[in-house]
Amino acid sequence: MDLQALKEIVTAHRVWLRNERGGRRADLALKVFRDLNLRGLHLPKAKLTGIQLINCDLSGANLRESDLFAANLAGSRFVGADCRDCDFRGAHLQGADFSQAKLSGTDFREGSLLVSSGGSVEPPKREEWKPTKSDTAMNRADLTGAKLRNSIIRKADFSGAVLRNADLSGANLDGSSLKDADLRGANLANADLSGTQLNRAVLEGAFLDGVVLTDANLHGVELNKAIFNSLDTSVAISVDDSAETQALIGEMIIAHEKWVTSSGVEGQRADFSHADISGLDFSSRNLRGALFIDSRLRSAKFRRTIVDLADFSRCDLTGANFEGASLRGTNFTGANLRRTDFRKCDLEVEIAILSDGKAREWPPRFNGCKLDETNFENVKASRILASNVTAKRVIADEAFLKLLASGATA
Repeated sequence: MDLQALKEIVTAHRVWLRNERGGRRADLALKVFRDLNLRGLHLPKAKLTGIQLINCDLSGANLRESDLFAANLAGSRFVGADCRDCDFRGAHLQGADFSQAKLSGTDFREGSLLVSSGGSVEPPKREEWKPTKSDTAMNRADLTGAKLRNSIIRKADFSGAVLRNADLSGANLDGSSLKDADLRGANLANADLSGTQLNRAVLEGAFLDGVVLTDANLHGVELNKAIFNSLDTSVAISVDDSAETQALIGEMIIAHEKWVTSSGVEGQRADFSHADISGLDFSSRNLRGALFIDSRLRSAKFRRTIVDLADFSRCDLTGANFEGASLRGTNFTGANLRRTDFRKCDLEVEIAILSDGKAREWPPRFNGCKLDETNFENVKASRILASNVTAKRVIADEAFLKLLASGATA
């Protein structure tokens, strides 16, 4: 459909809204629009069932009470749009931006649109969309009373959003941000909040029975004001994300990198021992020889980080990500490595020439570690130390599994 045809439909719809003769309700069901500037579009109460709005800009649009059941909104912008009481059931929202949008009373529950084609019934084929970002943005949106029951909205940004009395029961918000969100009176029963950032979220009167809080950040959250019979917070984390704390950690990393490059002449060795720094991102930094002894590092990120000869003894590294990291001679003795990701890591032996001219070798140490669903796919390793390892469901090729077994006697 070209823009002129769309303008005619919008004009006729305005007349229909005024209940005047010649008006006609807009029906754009299953139509496809791509890369269009539709800012300020005025289509309240329109029939947009199964519409495909790919990478379009609808900022400031008025779609109030429209039917967007099973719509494909991938990559489109709805910044500040009025979408109150819309039907978004089964909508595809990957990369959509609803920042500051009015979404009170909207229905985001699951749903699947079927259309008749050649006598059969099948789902409409979605247009392809090459994502520049995969996160769905709902930050500072007003979702008061929204229906999100059983919705799957992973890695979405709800920071600062108003979700008062919203129904999020059974929803999957894995990896999403709910920082500073207003969740007063919201129903979160049986919701999956694994890895979510709930820092300073207001949960007064919220229903939390059955909520999964694995690696969820509860720093600054007053759970005593929520409603629940039982709640397992032992798997949650509490990490201060304030600017002051982040700046301090950043300064420690910079000082450590100077310490490494100057062979200890400048800077200072980083010591994060006995700290809860779960969820922090150390990716692509040089932390060779850093100390993390007895620290809590659940879901921390060390992707492509240099941590040769670092000491992670007795750390809780559940769900941590070391993909592509250099781990030569690193010490993981007694660490909990459940669901830790070591894909494509360098686990070779570190060799150093001492002042007396003799060479010393440091193989990576996994003595006494707990391995459960730990991923060692495509690692580089020739020798490791691995005595008294508790291993279940380790993901690795046959060569590394043999190396892990032989490491106990190395």
